[in-house]
Amino acid sequence: MDVYYHIIANFNAGSGKGKRIGFEVEKILNNRNIPFVFHQTKYPNHGFEIAQKLGQTLSDAANRIIVIGGDGTLHEVVSGLHAVESTLPIGYLPAGTGNDFARSVGLTKDAKKGLLAILEAKTPVEIECMKYHDHLHNKVGIGLNSMGFGLDAEVNALAGENKSTAHVPAPFNLESSSYLTKIVDAFKERTTYSVDVTVDGVSNTYEAVMVTGVMNHPYFGGGIKIDPLSKMNNNELAVMIIFNLSFLTLLRIFPLVLTTGGHIKTKYFKRISGKEISIRLHDSALGQVDGEVMPKAAYQMEYTLTSFQLWR
Repeated sequence: MDVYYHIIANFNAGSGKGKRIGFEVEKILNNRNIPFVFHQTKYPNHGFEIAQKLGQTLSDAANRIIVIGGDGTLHEVVSGLHAVESTLPIGYLPAGTGNDFARSVGLTKDAKKGLLAILEAKTPVEIECMKYHDHLHNKVGIGLNSMGFGLDAEVNALAGENKSTAHVPAPFNLESSSYLTKIVDAFKERTTYSVDVTVDGVSNTYEAVMVTGVMNHPYFGGGIKIDPLSKMNNNELAVMIIFNLSFLTLLRIFPLVLTTGGHIKTKYFKRISGKEISIRLHDSALGQVDGEVMPKAAYQMEYTLTSFQLWR
């Protein structure tokens, strides 16, 4: 049976990298006489809408979806499929600035190699992710990388202010000087809050919190290994709590984040892992899920594990 490929592509991803990969994919598929169609995203959350429509109309056997874009585009597509309870597997060619998901599962940076692996794959692999319930806004959604409240969301919001168009992803990652600049800028204006955290039935309240992050794997911010103990597909999620600290302490600890992971042994970090997590912020804070900023609010969230199928 011939397979038809539906390519959901964000051509603006990675400052044009998405477009370059799209042209490369088009050339390879045409040379092999493989049928395909491009679905180009035009605005924020368009990938979600496209995935919803495809998930409602396509059969698993005769169709494959390939996503070209960054973590945000992939988040939209997986969320859209989950929203309509579609089990369609997807392939992914990372084209963003951060690419934390691709890093966590070990996907190649070479678009041609990645495409050939997708074309030749016989059976998709199951990839764990988080399902969240936002009680404040009565919303259910998916997180592939992380969801955080506080400083990490502030950094994303500041980076987002530099977007030249509505659908160009925030240009920060570990390899960019702008990322460190945004950390410093957000840190100067940081606020703290109190939060209740329950993991597998055990509850605690934490004060003077700067970040509460629910992690599916170690990375955020384009390669920052904030939770060195987390692993993809280890049947658990983790909460990383970062307490308020001085700028001098941040300068002292940050090299540990980038090297040994020893930062989690300091008193400024608290890690708790489990299968079921709930958090309740006592105060309002900005949020982010997979790098997409959520409005400032006193969130009440629940998290469990779910999964999707990936061609690789």
